Amino acid sequence: MIVTINRFRTSREQAEHLETSFRGRSRKVDGYEGFLGLEVLRSFDPEPEFLLVTRWRDRESMRAYFQSEDFKATKAASERQDATFTMYEVVAE
Repeated sequence: MIVTINRFRTSREQAEHLETSFRGRSRKVDGYEGFLGLEVLRSFDPEPEFLLVTRWRDRESMRAYFQSEDFKATKAASERQDATFTMYEVVAE
């Protein structure tokens, strides 16, 4: 299994808007082969940190989505300059 984490901070004012956006997301990714789930986590900090955690069956499934027009449109609409993206392989559960 592959896990990706996109991490960024935002102002308290922007946090509520982001939460609303994530709750109303298009869910197109949910239909992609190998997609196992998404969680959006928010810290309790005054300037909250968000973690977008996705799980994929394998790298091939994740790559197929990352090459899709759906991903390109989502990325263009939400790309943040201060975000970090990290990919992990689950080696034990």
